[in-house]
Amino acid sequence: MRLADIVFVYHLRDPRQIAWHGRDHSHPGEEWEFHYFVSGEGSFRNGGSRYSITSGSLYLSPPGMRHQIIASSDERPITYYATLVDAAGDEELSSLLASLSGKGARRELGSGYRFFFADLRQKHFSGDRDLELSARHALLAFLYELSAGVGPGWGAPDNVHVEKALALMEASLARDLDLDAICRRIGLSREHFVRLFAARMGMPPMRYFSRLKLEAAAAMLSSTGLSVGAISERLGYETQFSFSRAFKRQLGVAPSEYRARLVQKADFRLR
Repeated sequence: MRLADIVFVYHLRDPRQIAWHGRDHSHPGEEWEFHYFVSGEGSFRNGGSRYSITSGSLYLSPPGMRHQIIASSDERPITYYATLVDAAGDEELSSLLASLSGKGARRELGSGYRFFFADLRQKHFSGDRDLELSARHALLAFLYELSAGVGPGWGAPDNVHVEKALALMEASLARDLDLDAICRRIGLSREHFVRLFAARMGMPPMRYFSRLKLEAAAAMLSSTGLSVGAISERLGYETQFSFSRAFKRQLGVAPSEYRARLVQKADFRLR
């Protein structure tokens, strides 16, 4: 297996980004692409079918299949991960992907997988061979679980209180948000909410909120010209130092080094 690329697009709103990421295209050879949609409003065209985008939906596009992301709301911009896998010369992977494709192009995974793809991307671009191999094996295990019909590995089914909290977190990235404020908004005690959230999302709520902020920061660093200071201010950090410290603690490198390593290129080759 070769991971050709993993792209993260945060809030697909800028006309130039929409023109690029919303292009109608396919991939050559043995390149298969997965789109995992985190949030937003729009549709995804895959071959002759068109699907409404839902949070936590995953789509598989085989080689040669034309596909396109269609953004339809500036108020609810699309956020997603795209993973391009080259199966050339890998009979095991080719057989597995063909089997998955035969079971349908769309799967509903739920919102818990966003950090699976975030970690996959971080390891892929780490520059460390062992971490890169770890990413490949993690993706292969994920594909086998999909093929076996195993449900999301992040715990309990969707819970209405957790979904309300997730929406509140998404809307609050530019300001501070504490646990008490979330619990007041959704009407649960701290203990009950923390237990529900951890069962659904695999981590405590405030750690998740911190990762949301850093996920957004990583996307801004790799695909915009905003300065590190401007990004830290936009995401509600008190100082650039506190932002840089949190970023390095989670991603292992300083924001400026991350930008130098991961400046967004023209993501995938076009046919």
